[in-house]
Amino acid sequence: MDNIKRFRKDMILLFFAELLWALGLAMYKSFFPIHIKELGGNDIIVGIIMSIPSFMGILAIAGGVWADFAGSKNAIIFGWAITVPAPLIWMFANSWQWMLVGQIFYALTWVCAPAIALYILDYDTTGNKMAGYTFVFSAGPIGSIIAPAIGGKVIASFGKETLYFMVFSLYLLSTVCTLLLSRQPAKDKPERIEKHKHTGFSMKNKFSNIKISLKQMSSMIILLTILVSAHNIGESFITLYAEEARNFSIEYIGVASTALYIGSTIFTFLFGKSEEKVKPHIALIAGNIIFITSVFLTTVGSSTIFSLVSAFFLRGIGRSILLFSQAILAKNITDESNKGFILSVYIAIRNIVIGLVTYPGALLYHINPVYPFYAEAIITAIWIIIVCGSKWSDSKISRYTISS
Repeated sequence: MDNIKRFRKDMILLFFAELLWALGLAMYKSFFPIHIKELGGNDIIVGIIMSIPSFMGILAIAGGVWADFAGSKNAIIFGWAITVPAPLIWMFANSWQWMLVGQIFYALTWVCAPAIALYILDYDTTGNKMAGYTFVFSAGPIGSIIAPAIGGKVIASFGKETLYFMVFSLYLLSTVCTLLLSRQPAKDKPERIEKHKHTGFSMKNKFSNIKISLKQMSSMIILLTILVSAHNIGESFITLYAEEARNFSIEYIGVASTALYIGSTIFTFLFGKSEEKVKPHIALIAGNIIFITSVFLTTVGSSTIFSLVSAFFLRGIGRSILLFSQAILAKNITDESNKGFILSVYIAIRNIVIGLVTYPGALLYHINPVYPFYAEAIITAIWIIIVCGSKWSDSKISRYTISS
């Protein structure tokens, strides 16, 4: 019974750590590209700085190893604490170079990405771990929904320095929550290795199996990576476009960004429930049609707040598709012993490619602000045509369903 009480206490702490951190992130994220340009950064510089977190996503692999050997709590604390200096750096930044430095500090948070899941699912308790997992990861969307509108209001009324100080305070409070977590023992690697020696375990065979599994999944990994990266060609410039090309105010952009998070939350829920009615590849195609519609509203819609909010709301489906496609891949991995590693490889590849597409997006934006969004729509439309006309959708995706 004591371990259940301790588990609940730690899940509440993690929930508030996630909630406060997501609240801080969402308060400034929509306006970050605008601030970079105000400090002298051009479109290419904006693309470079905004792509850094995607490239740093590969640190998640190192974080998983760290959690196994030193315990998940250490990685979690580091992942939270390393972000605390970032908003202070941005608060006093007088050039885009300092925005870059702060972004690097922020991006190091990827180290704790696998540690959070490991901390919950490996917890020494008889309590419901999956319930705890769902509870903790519901905090992010909740914290993100209203934050952009608050951020826009704070900037308009008090300036971006006040906004970044608020973000600093939220990051600091969320880090304090992680410090109060109970420490879970690290896995005993030496004993496990010794056990494997007596059961015929072979690292050579393990790597061979991983190689075979990755080869089998390569076509799906490539196709899904192309899709989610296409959706991110203009992602770093969407708020910049709204301000520069469509002349919307910071406050309106904040409201629209809130609509984006609401859309993402709703569409994620609908994707999870879609298995009851349609096959996953049909849901994915329908989702991409909605995404193309959002691009249409973004680029040729009327210059009204309703049009802006509608475009951002529908664009939220892009974030839902990222999670949904990840679930589709996981369902197709038949190598259960290496499932987590294969999925992490996909995530690392996906993040790197998402970071890379920011550069052509920046170039296209520099030529004409509307071009990155046209590129998103064109590539997504081609993707839909390929999936509809290929055996891949029938032999792979359509055989599997996604559980909510």
